[in-house]
Parts: sequence; C-alpha cells; structure tokens
Amino acid sequence: MHNTNGEIIVVTHEAIVSRERRSLNIHRPFETVNDFIGKTLSSPSFDKMQTTIREYLRNSSFHGIRYLAEQDRHWTERLFWLTCCVVSWFSSAMLMRAAWYDFHNNAVSFVVETNYLDWDTHFPTVAVCETDAQDNIAVASDALFGSPHDYNLDEMIAELVFFRGLAHYVLQLCSDTPHPDCFRYNYSFYETLVRQPCSTLFRKCKWNQEEFDCCKYFSKIETELGTCYAINSLQAKEKKPRIKMISNRRTGPGTFHLQLSGITDVYLLSHQDVPCLTTPKSDVIQVAPHIRFKRSIVLEEIVNQLEVRDVSVEQRNCRFPEESDLATYKYYSYSACNVECRKDAQLAKCNCTHHYMPNTDISKQCDIRGLECLNQHYNDLAVLRAHWANRPGLVCPCIPSCTDMEMTVIRDDKVGTHHDWASVEIHLERLPSERFKRTVVRGKLDLVVSMGGSVGLFVGASLLSFVEVFYYFTLRAIKKSNHEEKPEEPVEVLPYVE
Repeated sequence: MHNTNGEIIVVTHEAIVSRERRSLNIHRPFETVNDFIGKTLSSPSFDKMQTTIREYLRNSSFHGIRYLAEQDRHWTERLFWLTCCVVSWFSSAMLMRAAWYDFHNNAVSFVVETNYLDWDTHFPTVAVCETDAQDNIAVASDALFGSPHDYNLDEMIAELVFFRGLAHYVLQLCSDTPHPDCFRYNYSFYETLVRQPCSTLFRKCKWNQEEFDCCKYFSKIETELGTCYAINSLQAKEKKPRIKMISNRRTGPGTFHLQLSGITDVYLLSHQDVPCLTTPKSDVIQVAPHIRFKRSIVLEEIVNQLEVRDVSVEQRNCRFPEESDLATYKYYSYSACNVECRKDAQLAKCNCTHHYMPNTDISKQCDIRGLECLNQHYNDLAVLRAHWANRPGLVCPCIPSCTDMEMTVIRDDKVGTHHDWASVEIHLERLPSERFKRTVVRGKLDLVVSMGGSVGLFVGASLLSFVEVFYYFTLRAIKKSNHEEKPEEPVEVLPYVE
C-alpha cells in the first residue's frame, strides 16, 4: 500500500483484523452489550452474590421465602409460593400504612365523662377593660391644650386611648395639614392620663358573698385593647395571689359580684385567653353606671389524659398553654395566637403595629403614617375569616388550646339603678353534669404493636428478621469473602526416616 508521498506502507494481517473488529463494534453495539452481560454473569463476584442470596433465602426466617430457593422444587410450586409471598407482603404493607395514617390523623378522641360527684369546677377568668372615660378625657385635654380648645382634639384622644383599629379624627387632624396640637407618635403615653387605675375602677368585689380586696387579686394585663385587669389569668405579668374560685357539691354553684366605676367591658374567658378585637360578643358584658347586669352561665370543662402530652401538636390539634411559640404572650391560647397573627399582618402591610400591641418594641409602633395605613386596611386586619371565604378578613392558622372550657349563657338580666356605678353579677346556673375528656386511642406503643402484628401475621417476621438481612449481606458476606481469598498455608512434608 502506498501513501500520498509514494512511500510503501506494510499492513499486517493483525491490523486488518483489528480494524474490522472496531468497525463491527461500531455497527453492532448489541453484541458488545451482550458480551458485557455475559462476562458479568460469569464473573466470580456475581457467583458469590448469587450464592449469598440463595443461601439467605433458604435460611431466612420470613415465611415462604425458602421455597423459592430450594432446588428440588418444581417451577409451578415456586410460582405459587412467590404469589403467596407477594400477596402477604402487600397486605402487610397496606395494614402498616393504615396504622400509620390512624396514628397521625386519629390518635386522639373525645369522650364525655358523667361521674360528676367529685368534680371541682373552676370559675372562668374575669377581665375588665375600660372603654370610655369622657370626664377624664376632658380633664386631660384641658391640661394638654388649655381651655378653651378645639374639641375635636378630645375625640382624637378618645380614639388613641381606646383604640379599636380606626382613627378617623386622628387622621383628620394630623395627616395632611397637621393641627399644631396633634400627636404624631408615642401614642401609648396618653393612656395613663385617661384610664382609671385599679383603685378607682373597682369599687367592690365578692365571691360567694365574701368580699375581698379587688386590687389584691386583679392583675394588669397587656392587651391589644390597652391595659385591662384580670383575675386568675395565666397571662398577667404581675405576680399576684390567685383567689380560689371553685364550685363543687360542698360549695354549690359560685357567684361572682363586681361594682365598677365608668364604662367598661367585662370579659368571661378561659384562664389562658386574653381580651382581643375578635373575642366573641357572647363572652363580653358591656356595662355602664346606673346599670345592674346579671348573667347566668353553665360551664363544661375540657380535661386531658396524661398521655395526651406525649402526642404531637399536629396529631391532637391543640396546644397546652406552656407550649407557646408566640412572641406576644408567654402562654398559648387561641385568642393570643390571633393577636400574634394580627401583629404579623400589620407588620407585613404597614411595617409597624399599633401602640397597644403587647410585647412590641417602641420602634415598631406606628406613627401617623402607620395609623393611616392601619386605617386603610381595617377590614383586612380587624376581622377573622376562614381561608375558603371570599369576604375581606384576616386568615389566622390558629388551633385551640387543650384546656379551653365551653361556656353557655343561660340568661341575661339588665335593669337600671340610681347608683352612679355599674353592678355585675355572674352566676353559675348549676354544677356541670358532664365534661369532655381528650384521650389517646393510638399512641406510639399502639403503633409499634399494630405494625409488628401485621408483619408477624402476614410474613412471620420480627425485628430480628430484619437484623438477619443486614447480617447476611454485610458481616457474613465479608467474612466469607475474606475466608475464601485467604491463601492456604503450605504443608511442610517431613522427610521419611526409616
């Protein structure tokens, strides 16, 4: 063969054969794959793996598997046992899946208890929030602005001190062309000038006709409505003694009596709840001087089995007070969660919160522009709505507290009096004859028993059966491989001596 320069090139037979083989490999890839598979199947490592699998199947503690590896079995018998094993494993998996689903979604159940003879029923927390104080507003405005002054400033003070989410007079006086006397920041300062202290707000307190010092037991509590006073509340920061307000067969149904000065809202709440904008109206009593209000209620408490605390929050769908993840309050409750949700929404929409938001740094409190933003988004912030509803409102993913109580109003009586104070009487209509108990029906131990039972029933396995799988394909296989690769020591042959 000659190249382009006329030189003679010698081509051997081996080169021609090699080139033909390469061309055949390019055009016939399947033969290469088949050769690779054949070499793999005939390799010693594959033989070892196959031997290990066959040995495991013959000695496995899983029922039915050994019939697949025994050499004297007919192929129809192998097919039969393979079908049985697949059906058994599938059935076991379905039962385990059902047990797992029930553990996560149906772990807790409610039962009704009726053994009421030895129950102690705790009276709800009573919180008092002042809602208006025209006389104090007039005195404060005269001290701040002089007399006479623009009486729209009185309305501005009323909106700021008794803030409920709207501030029309504040925006009218201080927004575009501000009044020289309007307030533009630090709105919480003016609360102390208007709201009454505990000593003047409360006139008399009684529990079961026994009078006690109101301010000794009523503690200040920070709310999104301003400073309120509550008795036997978990959320109070002041460490005051708790009065024992318990009703049972010995004491009979309890009665709580208050005499209040000024216009106030009286809230009946669970011990971990707080007054807020979205408190149900049925839990609020609006009173004013010259009014005597009497309410009769029935209570149904919710108690929890001790094992409920071992179940996750997602499974029981409630939180205990000490499981709080809130920044606004130390203890969790549904109302406290809603307050936190509203705070986050205000920060998201307006980059600030109103001046009464609990446990909020003063740098995050709104100035006049922030109040204008809150006023514009009032319908989106002050009202709760379900996630599927189309109306404006705030969607809060809050779950109930595990220690809530069900309170039913039986009767309200409201009459006028000649006294210049308000009288409120809250009476337990009767001792409860039933209560709800949250119990665990599927705990962690039940899950283990259910899964272990399904595996044992269908495939005859135990925990050691799965340890056996690990042992056969790791420790035993490695040990056997090392034993086979270890060279045999030569045997020294001693000379034959006659």
